[in-house]
Amino acid sequence: MIFSCQVKLMSVSDNRKKEQVQAVLVKNRIDYKMKAKEAFRKNTYDSVKLGSLGNNQVKLTYSFYVKRDQADLAKHFLKDAGVL
Repeated sequence: MIFSCQVKLMSVSDNRKKEQVQAVLVKNRIDYKMKAKEAFRKNTYDSVKLGSLGNNQVKLTYSFYVKRDQADLAKHFLKDAGVL
């Protein structure tokens, strides 16, 4: 696994929140890696009404990973910034 020496700090699906997390980690010099995962969502109502005419939406979830020994410190900074 790529992130074997790191632990998952948190996951967000909002782009603004992703940017806030990145800003806090960079400001406090916390090394991190981010992994984006795609998930397709179908709008059920539209599917029934229109069929599958390209009404699928892509939703991204961003997971942040930090070194195990920096996890508590990173959480502390995120809480102080009001992100967590």
